[in-house]
Amino acid sequence: MTTHLDFKETTFYEQLQNCPNIDLRSNQGKRRTLNFILLGLTIGLLRNRDGNLSSIHRSMQNKNIELCSFLAIPVQVVVSRSHLPKVLHKVNLCAFEKLLFDNFGITLSKTEKEWFAGDGKELRGSIEKGNKRGQALVQLVKHGDRDVLGQAFYNGKKESEKPCLRGLIEQTGAKNQKITTDALHLNPSTTSPINQAGGIFLIGLKGNQEILYKSMKKYAGTAVPIDQKTTIEKGHGRVETRSYFHYDISELSFADRWSKTGFKSLFKVERLRYECTTKKESHEIDYYISNGEKAEKEDYFSAIRNHWSVEVSNHVRDVTLKEDHLKTKQPPVSKVLAGLRTLTIKLLGLIKPKNMVAQLELFSDKFQELLCWLRGINFI
Repeated sequence: MTTHLDFKETTFYEQLQNCPNIDLRSNQGKRRTLNFILLGLTIGLLRNRDGNLSSIHRSMQNKNIELCSFLAIPVQVVVSRSHLPKVLHKVNLCAFEKLLFDNFGITLSKTEKEWFAGDGKELRGSIEKGNKRGQALVQLVKHGDRDVLGQAFYNGKKESEKPCLRGLIEQTGAKNQKITTDALHLNPSTTSPINQAGGIFLIGLKGNQEILYKSMKKYAGTAVPIDQKTTIEKGHGRVETRSYFHYDISELSFADRWSKTGFKSLFKVERLRYECTTKKESHEIDYYISNGEKAEKEDYFSAIRNHWSVEVSNHVRDVTLKEDHLKTKQPPVSKVLAGLRTLTIKLLGLIKPKNMVAQLELFSDKFQELLCWLRGINFI
């Protein structure tokens, strides 16, 4: 399985012209070029301008002449700040994301399964005053390098994350891969299709499945594990000891609703955390359930630990790119900008910078270097 940039005969910028035609004229009748606008927004993100649409727009204005000169095209009229959200509202998100993942996607191997973490993230900038929920982003993130296999959106005020993730797994063809999720997604509608497609799920087990949780907790209290492992990690002023236990549950009986799920493994993880400064200790026990049985214990135990790689991906979006700071009341605008952030992260992943903020600041200070790099990877 590889992450790649598909070097086609046309650049990604040129391919954006093939998005379904929409009317991008301003109120004065001036025509806008969609691919040029999306390029300007992407460059704004790569220049560390996220968190404020006006700041991104100023980047588009300030670098317009230099960008047009580099592209060897006539100087374009930059879309106004007031008209920019209206343009983004008209973008065909499906067509844009198809181009995104066609060019910067992950090629799934038919023989080698990989681990992906499925999780949702609230786009806090989309939450309107007086509401608690707004638009939410759901992604499948590859363990390890945290590349995104696919993404989808749902309205947190009206919809649920569960069917959104199920649809994403189906859409990306990941049913036959290895999927980790939190306890919210432990449901036959999610687990059965994965099991029947030959995939593996590893899902948190908590009180939302009360009967199953109590029975598995009781079983782990008396059964002998078939594998176990202990790790000790030191850092950030604390010492954390994790003890993993793997139990075989393939011979146990489950309720009829789980008949197509194929439960085979139960995992218990005991975490003991010691804060070096305060001398305080905390202890917790978590459970995970899976239909997998043939993987080595290291594979399962590592998957449990690496599931939280999706949280690191969210951290990049929230802290580095300031996603939650950019406020908009228009869901289509939130979704397009979220897609552009995913594109930005994928582009930066080609460099693998040690310090992502430093890389963004370098691109901001050395604009020609940014443009030459984008040309070198067949983006423009």
